Amino acid sequence: HFLQPELTAQENPYASTIPSLLLLSVLCPPDHNSSSRRRRDDQPAGDDEGQRQLRSDEMAAKAISSPVPVEWYPTLAVVMVSVGLMLTASFFIYEATTSRRNRSLAKEIVTASIASVFLGFGSLFVLLASGVYV
Repeated sequence: HFLQPELTAQENPYASTIPSLLLLSVLCPPDHNSSSRRRRDDQPAGDDEGQRQLRSDEMAAKAISSPVPVEWYPTLAVVMVSVGLMLTASFFIYEATTSRRNRSLAKEIVTASIASVFLGFGSLFVLLASGVYV
C-alpha cells in the first residue's frame, strides 16, 4: 500500500466509498454464522426470547462435582492405605525371605505397582477427607 501511488477518483470510481466501507466493517463486523441467521429469520418473531434462553443455557458452565460422594472419603482413605500397607509389607517380606535365585522380577513389579497405586489413591483420599482439596 505504501509504495503504490494513490489513484484519483477518475481512475478508481470506488475511491470515495472505500474509506466508508472500511469504517463500516470495523464498526459493524459481519456475522459469519449465516445458518443461525437464517434460522432466526425463518422463525416467528415471538420465539426470539426462547432462542436467547436456549443459547444461554447451552453456554452456561456446568459445575464440576466429584464422582465419589464426599461421605466416602474417610472410609476410602482407611481402606486404600491399609491395603497399600499390607501389599508393601508382603513385598518386603517376600524380599527378605526369598533367596536371590528364587525371586521373580514380574511378581516384584506387580506387587510394588499395586501397592503404589493403593497408597497413592489412599493418600489422595486422606487429603480430601481432611479438607485439603487437590
